[in-house]
Amino acid sequence: MAASLVLSLASSMSGADEPSLLKPGALIQIAHSTGKFDFLRVDSQRHRLLAAHEEDGTADYIDLQSNTLITRLKVGGAVDTAVDADSKFYYVSVQEAKRVAVVDTATLKEVKSIQTAGPTDAILYEPTNHKIYVTHDNGRDVWVIDPVQAKVAATITIPGAPEYMVYDRTTDRIYLNLKTRNSVAVIDPSTNKLIAEWPTAPATQPHGLALDADHHRLFSAGGNGRLVAIDTKTGIAEASVDIAPRVDQIAIDTVAGVIYCAGVGKMTVVRTTGGKMNVLGDVATASSARNVAVDPNTHFVWTTYTDGKDSFAQSWAPPGP
Repeated sequence: MAASLVLSLASSMSGADEPSLLKPGALIQIAHSTGKFDFLRVDSQRHRLLAAHEEDGTADYIDLQSNTLITRLKVGGAVDTAVDADSKFYYVSVQEAKRVAVVDTATLKEVKSIQTAGPTDAILYEPTNHKIYVTHDNGRDVWVIDPVQAKVAATITIPGAPEYMVYDRTTDRIYLNLKTRNSVAVIDPSTNKLIAEWPTAPATQPHGLALDADHHRLFSAGGNGRLVAIDTKTGIAEASVDIAPRVDQIAIDTVAGVIYCAGVGKMTVVRTTGGKMNVLGDVATASSARNVAVDPNTHFVWTTYTDGKDSFAQSWAPPGP
């Protein structure tokens, strides 16, 4: 199924005709849940959607093969989840509790807690040096955690308040949006040093961030409704397009060359080829659906939202043949 979906999407985008946008797929209800979500991730190895349900204080786990809710783990104000492909753990940033919850991927139970010096936000697992990186919410720090010793091993000082970050295996670099600097911080994880800062103009207050490592392009979404493509070889923003304003998270399907930008009430779909971008259109979503993740196994797109009574995980399917 995945291959046919990719071929269909790729072929529809390669012709002269305007391609169709995504179509609604499975809708999973989470009853009696009114709190907003934060970052959304996909564990492609275990076929799971990992939803940080900040105001509900839970880490929600959804089976992407059966499209069912597995469990809701009470951890506190969950913001983001890092997937450790080298072991059997998830690392959940729990903001106000100033900690990272370590979750066993088999039992989906918390097995350890790692304290930080302040409230946490975006988090990732860096597979080359086997460390966890978690940002200080609205602070000037990135904490480097040794998962074996379960403690902060280093602190990286950054010049502005952080947002989303991604890791580039091809360059062994971490890219981090700085929303108060209108820039991307470049971190070398081998030395845990800030080595560069790239402007995101004309995108301001950058939040969403996505990487196409094979084509050396970094995509940063500004709160002002601009998406920029940055060449990771030069640090120069080469192109920009208009997208939905107040985008919180973006996701890229590197196989199909499509970027999904989740804003308030709509998701902008952008095609990218060699750093060039073309807006395909907007898909109507819920006003609170400001996160997005792509399942690389099926190429389905996922968002989560609440209607004030219940919460939902909504999938979006590429068009069929």
